[in-house]
Amino acid sequence: MAANRGNREARKAELLRISREVFAEKGFEATTISEIVARAGVAQGTFYWYFPSKASVLTTLAREMQERIESALRRAYDEAHNLQEMIERSVAETFQIMSEYRDILAIVHFNTCWTEHPAERQHIFAPYYGLIAEIIRQEQQRGTLSPTINPEVTAILIVGTVYYAAEECYIYNSPVSPEVFIAECSSFIRHALGIA
Repeated sequence: MAANRGNREARKAELLRISREVFAEKGFEATTISEIVARAGVAQGTFYWYFPSKASVLTTLAREMQERIESALRRAYDEAHNLQEMIERSVAETFQIMSEYRDILAIVHFNTCWTEHPAERQHIFAPYYGLIAEIIRQEQQRGTLSPTINPEVTAILIVGTVYYAAEECYIYNSPVSPEVFIAECSSFIRHALGIA
């Protein structure tokens, strides 16, 4: 039974990898499920066993990226000596993860499936927003952040700031280095939160 589960997980991972390759080559809209399964050497039914649609592959990849970012944020919060260090570490790690997912970041940015299916986007980002809002609330209780900060809205603004800066680096190839964006994002977030 464990071997079957391992085989299923390996097959799903392989379909994700191949889908990502084809998306990168042809673009999301131009990619067909037929092309993905042909390259994977599986039947279309196998694809549909794991993913109900091409958009669900994108959602899975975006969720995978978000889960890695959330994990990095939790680790930074647990290991940092103070909130300033936590912000710097989490922004740097988020940029690193987004650089590894720059292809998915571009598809997510330009794809209309998010406007057609806003619940999917919300499903992906809600845990990230929630985690940042919870950290803000914890720091407000400790007295390190102002009680006038709205945790939910501020979380959305922080995520938006980091995402927009990462898109400038990894989608639009800004002449400004990622290191400068990381430093400026960290500084911007610190100042917005009232941390010197």
